[in-house]
Amino acid sequence: MRKTIASVIIAMLALGSFSFVLSATNGDTTIQKLSVGMRGIMTQWGSDQVFGWIAAHAVKVNLNGTYREWARVHAMWSYDKPRLNCTKPPTENVTFSFYIAKLVNASMISLNYSGYDLYISGLWNVAKITTTIIVEDGIVINVTRVFEPVLTNATGELRVMLDPLPPKFELAIDGIEMLSGFVWMWRIIYTEIKICDLNDDGKVDLIDLVRVAKGFRAKPGLPHYHMDFDFDLNFIIDIGDLATLAANIDG
Repeated sequence: MRKTIASVIIAMLALGSFSFVLSATNGDTTIQKLSVGMRGIMTQWGSDQVFGWIAAHAVKVNLNGTYREWARVHAMWSYDKPRLNCTKPPTENVTFSFYIAKLVNASMISLNYSGYDLYISGLWNVAKITTTIIVEDGIVINVTRVFEPVLTNATGELRVMLDPLPPKFELAIDGIEMLSGFVWMWRIIYTEIKICDLNDDGKVDLIDLVRVAKGFRAKPGLPHYHMDFDFDLNFIIDIGDLATLAANIDG
C-alpha cells in the first residue's frame, strides 16, 4: 500500500503551478448560493517591499428568504522572500520573521461595492512569528517559533479590484500599514468553492492530496511550505491538513 501511494505521488509531482482562473455561470435570480474565491501575492507593506500570500473565500446563501454569509481570509508575509518562499533548506542556522493576518469576524461581505469587485470588512488578528532554524552537518534538526500578537480584533477591510489590469488587492487594517499585491486566482460561481480544491478544477481529488503530501512536515522557512496547504494555519503541513483534505475528497 505504501509503495502504491509513493508511486502515485512521485508520478504526480511534476504537476504545474496555479493559474489565474475566472469562471462563472449565467446569472439567475433563483440561484440560492454564490461563492467567491481569491488568491493573491503580497508585494507591498506600506512603502516597503515584502513577499507573501493571501487567500479569501466568501459565500452568500439565500435560504428561502433568509440570507446568510461567511468569509475566510488568511494572509502571510515577510520581508525575507528567499526564506519564506525557499526551494532549498538552509545550510546554516537562520532566524527570520513573518507576519500573519486572519479575519476573525466578518461584518460586511459584498460584490461590486464602491468600485471594488470584492469587499470584506470586519475584525482581524495580526501576529508576528519569529522562526529559528537550527542546522547541523547540513541537516535541519530543529525549528522553533516565537509568537507575538500585534493586533487583536482590529477593524479592517479587504478590497479586490479586477479592473484595470493587473487585478490587485488591498488589505487595510487599522494599526498597521496597508498591505497590497496582485490577484493571481479569482473564481465566482453559483455553487460551492471548496477550500481544499488547490488547483481550482472544481473538485477535491488525488491531485490536491499529492500537493499537500509533497509538503508534509514543511514549515515556514523550509521548502514546500505554502499557506494554501496549511488549512488550520498552525505553521506546519501535518497529518491534520492531510486528514482535512482526505475527508473532503469527492466520492
